[in-house]
Amino acid sequence: MEKTFSTVTIGCKLNQFETELIREALVLRDWRFRPFEDGAAFCIINSCTVTARSDARCRNAARRAKRTNPGSFVVVTGCYAETQRESLDRMEEVDLVLGNGEKSSLPAIVDAIAGRERGDLPADRRAIFRSVTPERAEIDRFLDHSRAFVKVQEGCDASCSYCIVPRARGSSRSVPVAAVLEQAALLQESGFHEVVLSGVHIGRYGADLDPSGTLAGLVEAILERTSAMRVRLSSIEMNEVTPRLLELMRATDRLAPHMHIPLQSGDDRILESMNRSYRASGFRSKIEEVARARDGMAIGTDIIVGFPGETETCFESTFELVRELPISHFHVFGFSPRPQTPASAMGGRVSSERKRERSARLIELGRAKKQAFLESHVGSTQLVLVQAPVHPRSSLVRSLTGTYCEVILPKDIGARGSLVSVRVSRFSRGILYGASLEGNSVPEPVAGACAP
Repeated sequence: MEKTFSTVTIGCKLNQFETELIREALVLRDWRFRPFEDGAAFCIINSCTVTARSDARCRNAARRAKRTNPGSFVVVTGCYAETQRESLDRMEEVDLVLGNGEKSSLPAIVDAIAGRERGDLPADRRAIFRSVTPERAEIDRFLDHSRAFVKVQEGCDASCSYCIVPRARGSSRSVPVAAVLEQAALLQESGFHEVVLSGVHIGRYGADLDPSGTLAGLVEAILERTSAMRVRLSSIEMNEVTPRLLELMRATDRLAPHMHIPLQSGDDRILESMNRSYRASGFRSKIEEVARARDGMAIGTDIIVGFPGETETCFESTFELVRELPISHFHVFGFSPRPQTPASAMGGRVSSERKRERSARLIELGRAKKQAFLESHVGSTQLVLVQAPVHPRSSLVRSLTGTYCEVILPKDIGARGSLVSVRVSRFSRGILYGASLEGNSVPEPVAGACAP
């Protein structure tokens, strides 16, 4: 078969890192990468199963791959493949299903398949897995990205009643410090100036190592080993935000002043039913502590709407807690029952209509809080990561602050992927605009011309 491939990534930053590992490994085997819409000979879908919508996106990607190129060989890997292999095996559009445990061997498996005629493949195509060797675990580039993700941890030991991820990813395992440092240094040598430390449960980093370590210790080591590189944390649980992490955020702009701390619900009865390890008062105290750590700290969160048993009173508790706290942005998810989780068998289901109503209220609150947070940046100096142009022929570029806000800047502000200090000059039509510290402000836009 022709050695061309495309990739589709659904879900988290960890999946994005692992897709890039697969892509680089295949390129090193003399494969040619093609955009998904161009219809490569092999299509690799790295799936997610956090919600029913994630499952549907995976199935739709497989169908689109076959429509684009009916002769393509479709491989599905990732969390959906791990937990619902039988469902994917029944899809005529899917040629091979590989779980997370087989993901590191995927390039070698695909390479072996490409060397055979279709009619010569074994009935159990996964049997090829037993004859291949897993690939290296480092990358030196991140296709079409100005920043890179670094896998520091895998799996989860928590047992939230709604979550299938521990079944999909297994128990918590940390990447050794030396391997993380080598990966970060390699990315810096390749020109990346921001890395996002990614995993399923990064706050547990180091607990399983010998000797044991901590996430704060890992961050310190990365900052010492690298220079001119900003480190950003992915999602972290509230009870794993340590005083040392907050001290590091106060001490240096090289650790982005941005934390994403999941709430899920602001009602104690629902939190107990979710099997979350905190209550609303503890979450309030922690968020207030994080906000005090540094002026302008960005704090994001996740909220599940319509969990079984969520009454109007329960929802109002969540709404009021989020409204009162210094949270800058949040994601709202309607409860999606995952097979084989305790929550999928719980009574007290909330109707779809009620979930939509509650979600709409929270989304509107989120818009208002995000706008207020964006407006608070006007007049400030920010260290930004220069990203892609607003559009191919534009004289303006996007950039990302440490607080996870986009700022539109003049194109000559710096090379893509560089970190530069800028002054945020104004907020207009929902967008921040800025200039170099010496001037070069962005002109007032024509309506709609610069909308990200």
